[in-house]
Amino acid sequence: MAFDKLELFKIKRILKKINVLAPKMRKMSDDELKKQTEIFRQRLRAGKTLNSLLPEAYATVREVDYRILGEFPYDVQVMGAIVLNQGAIAEMKTGEGKTLVATMPLYLNALSSKGSILVTTNNYLARRDEENLAPVYEFLGLTVSVGFGDEDSDKVITAADKRKWYNSDILYTTASTLAFDYLFDNLASNTQGQYLRPFNYVVIDEVDEVLLDEAESPFVVSSSPSLQSNLYGLADRFAVLLTPKIDYQIKEQEQIVWLTYHGVKKAEKYFRVNDLFDKSAREIYRHIILALKAHLFMKNGHDYLVVQGKVVLLDEIDGRLKKGIQISTGLHQAIETKEHVDLTPIQKTAATITFPSLFGLFNKVSGMSGTAKVNETEFQDIYGMKVVCIPTRKPVIRKDYKSKIFLTTSDKLLAAIKEIIAIHEAGRPVLLVAGSVENSEIISELLLNYGIAHNVLNAYNAAREAEIIKDAGQEGAVTVATNMAGRGTDIKLGPGVKEKGGLAVIGTEMLPERVKLQLSGRAGRQGDPGSSRFYVSLEDSYVAKASTKRQKAIYRRLWRKKKRGKNIAELHRPITRLGLKMLQGRVESNGATSRMQTNKFEVALGYQRDNYYQLRKTIMDSNNLQIRVEEMLQEFINYYVDKEKKWNSQKVRLLVNEHFTFDNVKIPDDLITHKEVKSFLTNLSHSIIDKKKKVLINDQQLNQFYHQIFLTVLDNDWIDQVDYMNNLRIYTSQWQFSGRSSDYVYEKEAYASFSREKKKARRDIINSLLLSPIYLNSKGQLIVEFS
Repeated sequence: MAFDKLELFKIKRILKKINVLAPKMRKMSDDELKKQTEIFRQRLRAGKTLNSLLPEAYATVREVDYRILGEFPYDVQVMGAIVLNQGAIAEMKTGEGKTLVATMPLYLNALSSKGSILVTTNNYLARRDEENLAPVYEFLGLTVSVGFGDEDSDKVITAADKRKWYNSDILYTTASTLAFDYLFDNLASNTQGQYLRPFNYVVIDEVDEVLLDEAESPFVVSSSPSLQSNLYGLADRFAVLLTPKIDYQIKEQEQIVWLTYHGVKKAEKYFRVNDLFDKSAREIYRHIILALKAHLFMKNGHDYLVVQGKVVLLDEIDGRLKKGIQISTGLHQAIETKEHVDLTPIQKTAATITFPSLFGLFNKVSGMSGTAKVNETEFQDIYGMKVVCIPTRKPVIRKDYKSKIFLTTSDKLLAAIKEIIAIHEAGRPVLLVAGSVENSEIISELLLNYGIAHNVLNAYNAAREAEIIKDAGQEGAVTVATNMAGRGTDIKLGPGVKEKGGLAVIGTEMLPERVKLQLSGRAGRQGDPGSSRFYVSLEDSYVAKASTKRQKAIYRRLWRKKKRGKNIAELHRPITRLGLKMLQGRVESNGATSRMQTNKFEVALGYQRDNYYQLRKTIMDSNNLQIRVEEMLQEFINYYVDKEKKWNSQKVRLLVNEHFTFDNVKIPDDLITHKEVKSFLTNLSHSIIDKKKKVLINDQQLNQFYHQIFLTVLDNDWIDQVDYMNNLRIYTSQWQFSGRSSDYVYEKEAYASFSREKKKARRDIINSLLLSPIYLNSKGQLIVEFS
C-alpha cells in the first residue's frame, strides 16, 4: 500500500499539470485543437520526449473526448492513462471507463509515427471501441484501423490490406489476431507478402487474462500433417490397466503423472521392449503419459465437451468453447481416443509463439485490468511491470460477504438455492456462478425444480451472451452462468433495482482469488449497491485437487461422521477457513511457478525463433545470394569429403549420385587425395549451377531461384526443429523425477539441437540447389521441383 501511495502522489502531480491546462484547451477552436498533433510532432523532431509532451497531449485528447464523445475523462481516468504511459498496469474496477482511459496514451505514443496498438480479448470489443473512438483520433489527424476484416464479408484479406491496418497510427485488434499475424508475416515467401512494421507501443486490455491465464497456451501455425501414430489406442488400453500409487504417481495440482518402477516394468512387458527409457521406446512412454493425463486430468464437461463427435476444449478461466484449438503434443488425440471419437490429424508446427514472447517484442507494454493487484509479484518478476491501483471515482458500497463453507456439494447447493429464493422474492437480480458447464446445467435443473425462471449462459449458448447479460440486471432476473460472466459487457441495473439493493452475485464453487474478484466486481459498479457471496464445499474440484494429505484426512473424518448420522452441513470452525485460504495460496503459487517454467522453455525456443526469423529476413532482403552460395558450397564439400579417410572413384560416384546430381557423370579413376576430390566436386558443382543459369532469363530470375531454395529449405528444417523442441519439452519435464535438472537438460539439448539444425540447414540448401530440377512454364514463370 505504501508503494501505491507513493506512485499515486507522483501521478497526482502530473494530473495537476493536466488539469491546469484544461481551461486553455476549452478556449481553443476546433482548428486550433486539430493543429496540436503537428505541433507535438515538430517538438519530438526537435528532441523533446514523449514524457515532456504528456501533460499538454493528454489535456488535448481530454478536450477532444469531450467535444466528440460528450465525455470528459475524470481525474481517476487520467490517472490510469498516466500509468499506462509508464509501461505499467493500471488496476481499475469494473465500470470505471477503461475504454476512454486508453485514448490518451494511445494518442501520445502514436505521435512518434511508430504506431500504437490496443489489444482486446475478442473481435466484438475491438471493433466496438475502434468505431466509437475513431472520430476522436481522426479529429486529431491520426489514422485508425481495426486489425481484421468483417466476419460477414466474403472479401479476401490481402497483405496490402493488413499493411494498411498495421501502418495506421492507432490499431485496435485482438491478442490472438496479433499473434497469428506475426507468425504468418514471418512465414511470407517474399517482402510483398509481409505487412508488419516493428512493434512500438501496446495497451493490453484485461492484461491478466492475456499475460497470465493464456501465458502457457502457444499459438500455432500448422504445416502438413505428420503420420498418425497407432500407439494412442494401445496406450489408452494399457493406461486403464494401471493401479494408482503402485504403477504411477501423480501431482494432481500440477497435472503431472509418472510411472513408478512397477509401472515401467509392466509397460516393458506389455509393449515388449527391454528398456522403456531407451531412445527407441521414447514414443511408447510419451503415449502412455498422454493416455494417463487424458484419463486422470481431463474431464468431460469441465475441461472439454464432445460436440457432434468432436472434442472441443473449454477455457479454464471463463468456460467458453475454444473452437478450432487443440492441445498440442498429442494430448488432444489421447482425449479423443478415451472418448472413442475420430482422431483429428496431428499437424506439424510451422511456427509458434506465446503471448509473453509476442509482447516482449514491443518497445513498451502496458495493461489494464480490474484484478491485476492479486498477481502483482508475478507481473513484476516475469514482465518487469508494476501494478498501480487507481482509486474509484465513487466509493464502492457493494457488500462482499464471507464465503459459506459446507462439507458436501448437495448441502452447499441447497443453501445457495435458499438464499437465491430470498433475494429473488425481494426483486433483486441474481447472477449465479457455476464453475463448469456441467455444474451450470445441474444448478439450472435445481432452479427449475423450485419453479424459478432463469437464463443460462455457458459454452453451449455463448452466442447469446450480450442478450443474456443485457437482461441480467433487470428486476427479479436470475442468470446462471459459468465464469464467462466475469468479464466483458457490464451488467447495468434496470429501473428500481438500485433501491432494492442492486445485483447479487452468488458463487457456487471455490475459485481462484482473481476470478472471484472479477465475478464480485460484476455487482456494485460505479457506486451502485450490490452484494456477493460464495458457497464452497470440500467436494469442489478446486479443493479436492489441491488439498494436502493432512487436509484430506480431516475431511474424510468429517464425511464418516456425517454418514454415521451426525448433522454436519455448514462448517464454521476458523481452522477450516484458514486451511482453504492456505490451499488457495498454494494453488496460485504453483500456477505462478508453472508459468515461470513455461517461460523458461519459451525463452530457449524464442532465442531460436528470433535467429531463424532474422536469417529469413536477411535472405529475403538480399538481392545477391551468390557469395553466400559459394561459401556454403565449399562448406558442404568439405563436410562430406573430410568425413572419409580414404577416397577412390567408386566412393566419389556414390557421393555424387547422393548429393550432387542424378546424371551419369564421368568420375576420373585417379581421384585419391582429399584435395583432388574437393577440386573435382567444386568444378562439378559450378557446372551444375551454370546449367541451371542457362534455363533462367536474367539475374533477377537467378536470385528468385536462390530465394526459393533458401526459404523452402529453411522453413522445412525449422518445422522439424520446432517439432523436436516440443517433444524435448515433454521428455525433459519427466526427467525431474529421476533427480536430474529438467531445466539444465532442456537448455543444454535445446542449444545443441539448434546448432546441429543450423549446420544441417546449410547442407540441405546446397543439396536442394544442386539436385532440384528447374524449368520455366508457358508463362515464363520459374518452377522448382524440390528433391
